[in-house]
Amino acid sequence: MKIKHRHFIRKTELKPLKDEILKHYDQNFVDQIFPKKSNVEVIETEAGDTLFAINNVLKLWKSKEGYIPVLTLLLNNQVDLKTIVVDFGAIRYVANGADIMRPGITKIDPSIKKGDIVRIIEETKNRALAVGKALFDAPEMETKSSGKVVKNLHTIQDSVWQFEKQFK
Repeated sequence: MKIKHRHFIRKTELKPLKDEILKHYDQNFVDQIFPKKSNVEVIETEAGDTLFAINNVLKLWKSKEGYIPVLTLLLNNQVDLKTIVVDFGAIRYVANGADIMRPGITKIDPSIKKGDIVRIIEETKNRALAVGKALFDAPEMETKSSGKVVKNLHTIQDSVWQFEKQFK
């Protein structure tokens, strides 16, 4: 992932960014991403992705799916997201970017709504594997016995993860 352009945004540009993120997440999430004093750097890549580094820590990725927290925040328990738990057999597939299929899921957060950005964790160590987008509301997911229920958006194998490792 190559950088096309990077710049810091003004404090006056911060409120509209937070307001945009609030359309998809709650205030608690926004407060976890943006501390009281936030220097926000916008990084545009040649691939067309926009990344946000807050106080020199890569925290958000804006894709066509919306604003996605970088997986490192989930691994370090720095943000709260609704959660899907997958069984041991699904770990390899999810980590390699496969979408989350219903048979591999052992627990579904009952508050998940279609379109929510969710954390995918494995059942043994509760470690974050990926960030995904719910394709159904939780009750509908529960009734399914097969098929794709969460679109995998971000894993430790993708270009954003690799960029984040270089960014540090």
